[in-house]
Amino acid sequence: MFSEKSKSGTVITGLICLCLVYAGLFHLARYMGWLAQNPGLPGTIARTVYGPDVRPEMARLKHVREISPEIPPITVLCYHEVTPERGDDCMNVKPEIFRRHIREFKKAGFTFIHVGDLQKFAAGSKTLPEKAVLLSFDDGYADNYKYAFPILREEKVPGTFFVVSSTVGNNNRMTAGQLREMLANGMKIGSHTVNHERLTDMNAQEIDFELKASKEALEKILGESVCALAYPTGKVNETVLDKAKTYYDMAFVASVMPDTKQTLYTLQRYGVFKWNEHIESIFRNR
Repeated sequence: MFSEKSKSGTVITGLICLCLVYAGLFHLARYMGWLAQNPGLPGTIARTVYGPDVRPEMARLKHVREISPEIPPITVLCYHEVTPERGDDCMNVKPEIFRRHIREFKKAGFTFIHVGDLQKFAAGSKTLPEKAVLLSFDDGYADNYKYAFPILREEKVPGTFFVVSSTVGNNNRMTAGQLREMLANGMKIGSHTVNHERLTDMNAQEIDFELKASKEALEKILGESVCALAYPTGKVNETVLDKAKTYYDMAFVASVMPDTKQTLYTLQRYGVFKWNEHIESIFRNR
């Protein structure tokens, strides 16, 4: 009888020790960041237990403070299409994944802002939260209104939509009425130029037209000032920067370069693609 109890105790002790070893290894794997990119069960368990692993992004933001102290250290995402269709399009994020991104940022303690908040920060009339994230959308696709906008409203999160002014109302693009509706419901609209052409290939006069005319056209539609620009293809040079400073309070590129100094006219954004099922993977995009 004693022998049987002894064996049972040994088995139980062994199982407890084994569980503790596995728990320790799991915690170590999470600490080292090995689970952040795991799409399977271990990654799911880690996100459930610990929340999304945003430590790499917080380290990047700390570096931003050091090399670009004049700008707020914020996380900015750049979406394009948000639709259940076109599953093979690398620029498309499915609506359920988009909602997941929002909820993961919330769980990680981020606060959502828009370009109006940045404008007030630059003017000295507003402070920003330590962990601020700005969701932006380029090109003005119709699915932004059909799918992204309802999710943003349901989640009580603002978005900033950079629109190509000459395409408003065109096939697969948002209409003027839709832009006004989104504006009335807490969203912000920015410029993505008149024709979405590479500004660095243009002369000063052509650049001036693309930035000024787009701003004027959108302001006529919206009835309010347009303060922000997103450069098509994210490319800039000194001439482009000078013109952007003439008409806008801020401007965004389309990539993240951690060791490159930023200004209010070269604010960096993470591109978001179809393979970014969780926010941890977005932080690896460049």
